[in-house]
Amino acid sequence: MDPRRIELNRRHSREMGLLFSAFLDAHPDVESEVDGVQMTPAQEAAWTAFSADLLGRHQAERSALADVLEAEQRRRGSP
Repeated sequence: MDPRRIELNRRHSREMGLLFSAFLDAHPDVESEVDGVQMTPAQEAAWTAFSADLLGRHQAERSALADVLEAEQRRRGSP
């Protein structure tokens, strides 16, 4: 895997982890430390709304990097 993709995945993971911590601070009723406990549908919806902007940015960044990598691969394959 390309090192840029690995680093992007790592950064996205860190950012999403920080956002989830902020979500938990804002929603103390969510039990994230209990094994086997799932969020309720309402909590899932709240998390989806809370994380939508970051998830959208992450998707755009992954897509942009994929475009760069694909273009580089095409150039390498050209005579």
